[in-house]
Amino acid sequence: MTKFKFSNRFKVLFIYLFLILVIGLISFIMPKKTAAPTGTSISNTNEAKPESDNSNAQSASNKKIIPPVPDPNFTNRITKKPFGIRVTPDKSPVQPEKFTGYHTAVDIEYGESTEEISIFAITDGEIILARTAQGYGGVMIIRHAINGKFYNIVYGHLDPKSFTQKKTVSSGEKIGILGEGFTDETDFERKHLHFGIIDGTRIDLLGYVQNEKELSGWIDPLTFYK
Repeated sequence: MTKFKFSNRFKVLFIYLFLILVIGLISFIMPKKTAAPTGTSISNTNEAKPESDNSNAQSASNKKIIPPVPDPNFTNRITKKPFGIRVTPDKSPVQPEKFTGYHTAVDIEYGESTEEISIFAITDGEIILARTAQGYGGVMIIRHAINGKFYNIVYGHLDPKSFTQKKTVSSGEKIGILGEGFTDETDFERKHLHFGIIDGTRIDLLGYVQNEKELSGWIDPLTFYK
């Protein structure tokens, strides 16, 4: 009789301990709610977020932009192809000419120079493209914030071997040097900087467009140096 009662008590104790173990395991594996940091609401998940481009551009530096070349009077070097000029192989200030269309940039001429010409970031920015491309040789696009708005700026005809290896650059920082004229560094163009500015929603390497309407979005760089 005693042995039977002990066996029942043992079974009850075993079941009781087993249930405690199961409940403990369930409590352990169930996900726990994380408390919100002090002063933060975790219920306001539908709050509208600001436009990332606008907010980031507003917070970026609005310091005065600098020339992309070491000549403070660089505008005097734009003697052949200003912004928006239409060229054809038969009608162009540069001969021989292989392009047709409206120029999306300004060309800063250094054809007479045998010196190494450094190219500088015109303000703080992020490098979003750096490679060789047909018509340019070495070309770099840097995303800059100017007056509270983002622009993508094309620096063309650079020696690709001279490219900075950084991802972000500061105003006035050297990003490379001009390629030698009539070599593969410039895709066999004369020695000059192709300096183009387009709104920051587009990444575009077109040096020419086929009608004036397609110039929309491109901006005359001299607008920022007046």
